[in-house]
Amino acid sequence: MQQIRNDLLEFRLDQVDFLDVEFESAKKLYGYDLIFLNGGYPFYLLHFLKKSGADHILKDISRTGVPIFGLSAGSIVMGPSIEYLQYLYPEDNQFNDTDLTGLNLTSTTIFPHFKEMLTRDADIDKKLTSYENTTGVKIMRLNNDQALSCHCKDKVLID
Repeated sequence: MQQIRNDLLEFRLDQVDFLDVEFESAKKLYGYDLIFLNGGYPFYLLHFLKKSGADHILKDISRTGVPIFGLSAGSIVMGPSIEYLQYLYPEDNQFNDTDLTGLNLTSTTIFPHFKEMLTRDADIDKKLTSYENTTGVKIMRLNNDQALSCHCKDKVLID
């Protein structure tokens, strides 16, 4: 967490706070000028965003123009759904959640760490393609040196 704090402070932010919506009031999110959703386990993150009401608060905040960034799992939950992760890794859904609807802050479904995952699972692209063909959902594969910038309906891939 200290590394993330240092990285964010390099952007000349006055202050960096960490808020864990599992244990703290999600209403505190209203007090920030910028929000960064950190990585971790997407099922876990989405579960507690919904349980705490942070999902509705983040949607509210996004409509006011406050920038919201996501890293790894944070970027995954910003999309329309994490259903593809249920297809790939059902064992990771530790709460057995059935509503896997994301925050819908972007219409893009993101699979981060793509090249890295290829070294762990040589068939990951085939699995993603199979899911895409079955559901019609397009999954954007992002490598660790890439980002997707979304503003309104405009999207830009940053390499």
